[in-house]
Amino acid sequence: MATILASYSVTPNEPTPNGSLWLTDLDQVVRLSHTPLLFIYKPKHNQKTRIIETLKNSLSKLLVHYYPMAGRLCYTSGGRIELNLNAKGAVLIEAETTKTVQDYGDFSPSDSTKELIPKIDYNQPMEEIPLFVVQVTRFSNKDETFAFAIGIAYSHPLSDGAVFFKLLNSWAKIARGETLDSNEMPFLDRTILKFSHTPLEPCFEHIELKPPPLILGRSDANIERKKSITAELLKLTAEEVEKLKKKANEIDIPEGSRPFSRHDAISAHIWKSASKARDLETKQESVVRFFVEIRNRIIPNLPKYYYGNALIQASARGYIGEITSKPLSYVAKKIREAHELITNEYIRSHIDVIRGFEHLDDARKLFIGSEGNDAAYLGNPNLHITSWMNFPIYEADFGWGKPFYFGIGYVYPHDRAWILLSPDGDGSVIVCVHFQVELMQLFKKFFYEDLYELFRSARL
Repeated sequence: MATILASYSVTPNEPTPNGSLWLTDLDQVVRLSHTPLLFIYKPKHNQKTRIIETLKNSLSKLLVHYYPMAGRLCYTSGGRIELNLNAKGAVLIEAETTKTVQDYGDFSPSDSTKELIPKIDYNQPMEEIPLFVVQVTRFSNKDETFAFAIGIAYSHPLSDGAVFFKLLNSWAKIARGETLDSNEMPFLDRTILKFSHTPLEPCFEHIELKPPPLILGRSDANIERKKSITAELLKLTAEEVEKLKKKANEIDIPEGSRPFSRHDAISAHIWKSASKARDLETKQESVVRFFVEIRNRIIPNLPKYYYGNALIQASARGYIGEITSKPLSYVAKKIREAHELITNEYIRSHIDVIRGFEHLDDARKLFIGSEGNDAAYLGNPNLHITSWMNFPIYEADFGWGKPFYFGIGYVYPHDRAWILLSPDGDGSVIVCVHFQVELMQLFKKFFYEDLYELFRSARL
């Protein structure tokens, strides 16, 4: 168990703008809670006396540029939230544990790793909840290994993952004594996504804004919600990733189209493995949701360092019978088509659908991370896949080296998968799978058996 030694409120070290920051419709429907992220460091030298002071001083400087992180959320009319720029500050927690770094194994999400993430008290008023909380936990070095964890709880309405890693690496740059360049500054004006026209009738089906399918014969997802979820880290070597891509591209690619990417191939493989493990009826519908970044898809494009949530949900759907029996290329095509649907027109229609809700709580129920029995359940027979392969997740060097591990801090309450590059830098990939306990071993069986079959057939 981690023991809290001290807690510090960190405010901007210079005056920052006050008032309110308008949050976009896309900011409104992300998970209102915090995203739990975990970084593990093994410095070459014991620097425990410098870590907290370094992080405090550099964070106070970072908050001058990213001052929304020092504010607090509050509700307005119609269930909307906005950001009060009151500079109440971020929170930095100092902690220690009697466990060694080896005691945590591979740091796959669990109750054990959860203690390394700041605990947020959601029973207090929203106006009092800090948006950026960092916990630095020193491991016992009785095995003569000095290591520590940086656990982060980051409020999702602040921004998406793309810009989070930019700000994290900016924080690390400041901690190293460097200065941010002018072209590294965040673009904070979110009104560029503020539309004044009356919401138009949707021109698309928008299955991502509809309740996900239920298991045939059931009227709700309550049985599945109650099932226990576990998480494991599954590794794909660089060779295995290339084999999956090659298998996915065993199809006639239309002229002018690009081959299926590693994201398409890995996501399709995960979907097939999950569908086989669940062993549902062939006519059972299944939906896979994922996020698509829109900075370069909406017209005009958003600024490169636009600070906010510039992503929308996309959905691929199919029937279990076809997902399990058709080639990987068939399933990858479904993933690709869902991505390609996200055009400027689709994005604007998606936002108009959200704007059309009289109360935003009703819209939030359709999105991942919402709570309550009437909220969308993205578990069995469905799935949510997130790819962070294009993010610089291992670049946060605060002066004591880059992290040797990065991942999600605890187990999610429904089936999800994150696709991350391995810290080895050799092209291998880590798939962090959150799946029902009773089905996890079956998932792994199909996940690896299908890979072995690819290798076997490749050698014939």
